[in-house]
Amino acid sequence: MTHTSREYAEALFELAMEAEETAAFSAGLDLVEEGLKENPGFLALLSSPAISREERMDALSAAFQERIPLAEMILLRMMVSRGHARNLPEMITIYRELEREHRGESVARVITAVPLTKEEAEKLQNRLEARFHRKMDMVCTVDPALIGGIRVETEGRVLDGSLKARLQEIKEVMNT
Repeated sequence: MTHTSREYAEALFELAMEAEETAAFSAGLDLVEEGLKENPGFLALLSSPAISREERMDALSAAFQERIPLAEMILLRMMVSRGHARNLPEMITIYRELEREHRGESVARVITAVPLTKEEAEKLQNRLEARFHRKMDMVCTVDPALIGGIRVETEGRVLDGSLKARLQEIKEVMNT
């Protein structure tokens, strides 16, 4: 998870809360997410430095203008103009987590090197719920850079059982 994605998600969530339009903002993000999934090249277009800023802004406006709240559109335009369009999918994921947390639901962001099977996901969810004594919604993502293992981020805590983290610990011990 990037710091940039979190900053944009938090800013958008604050705007939604201030406007008391969290449902409209969420629906707007549904449209954006759907558009990105249906047209994978669209994110590449919005991210490309080879395409002029004006053209990227025009493409964004053509796709979502008047279909999403104005404040949301302004934030998306800001992301594109500053070269952060690649962060859109992650920003949307973090925004959804913020919504859940606001509703009092606990969210566990689970990062693995390979996708979890349904059985593995259920077992992990049960273990997290037992550990934290509450219902836990899981958001699973795959990050091949972990090499192996699992990393769980929830309620400001990080449980890192990844091979990458273990190798880093060994490296630190060897360097001291």
